[in-house]
Amino acid sequence: MKLNKKSILFLGMGILPNLILAQIAIGGSNPSPANAVEINTTEKVIIDKAGKIGAGVAVPKMAIDLRNGANGSMAIGMTNQTAAEAGAGAMRYNPNPAIGVQGYIEYSDGTVWVPILPYGKPRIVVMAEKTDNNCTVFENGLWPVGNYTDGIPGRSSTYLTSWVEKLDSDSGQPRTNFNPATGEFIAPRSGVYFATFTFALDAKQVNNSSGQNQTEAIWEVRNSANAVIQRIKTNNGYPQDTGNAPNEVIVGSACTASLYLNAGDKLRPFVWINVSWDPDKRILVNTGGYNVLTIVEQ
Repeated sequence: MKLNKKSILFLGMGILPNLILAQIAIGGSNPSPANAVEINTTEKVIIDKAGKIGAGVAVPKMAIDLRNGANGSMAIGMTNQTAAEAGAGAMRYNPNPAIGVQGYIEYSDGTVWVPILPYGKPRIVVMAEKTDNNCTVFENGLWPVGNYTDGIPGRSSTYLTSWVEKLDSDSGQPRTNFNPATGEFIAPRSGVYFATFTFALDAKQVNNSSGQNQTEAIWEVRNSANAVIQRIKTNNGYPQDTGNAPNEVIVGSACTASLYLNAGDKLRPFVWINVSWDPDKRILVNTGGYNVLTIVEQ
């Protein structure tokens, strides 16, 4: 019988559905579930009617299900693509994230690669040093609210600003949780943070006739709505006069605390000083690492 083009077309259409519904065996001969690819006599790759794939899993519950007991691991490779190039939701293995940190899995949030639980959990580390006299009076005190560049105003609540950032890291990856211009740290996730900072005033006489000398180092916590929710203070007092020149001393303070921060909470260091009769501003010691801060997620 002579077949024309129409006959061949109808014949092909009749065969094709049977091919689509066929089962395929690789290294085996009789795959039983519908839409199954039998890799060998014991393991099968199942593609169900919803398009879910199970490797050795008879009834996959996820888009790709590998939960087949002892052999359910998955290998993830490495890539030099940026997180933006790979796209949100991509995953990779990073073998050398930072000195002293072993390799771990990361996922892309569309902007940066985010580590997944290295050594049990991610860890924020911030380190900074202050090398100038920039500061901001933020509450009414002896000095007006405003910015100052020539020393710490006496008897006034004063933020230490203009820090030199040494490190702002999440498990070895650079981050922007700390703002060195303002000295403000914003917690990217809830948890316990260890925070410490120190400051020191340039050497000068200390007059204690009033008996009220104070150098307070204070950590302040504000919530995401900018309301103050906690202040932790350390006060160093000086019980006697230094006397006249050349009897000059460096005075200062340090504040160390472990704080629970909610995601979005703001942590910032500030000072309050009163070390002489006069209301003059006191400059900081800007050499030798006297004015430093460290924040570490626990």
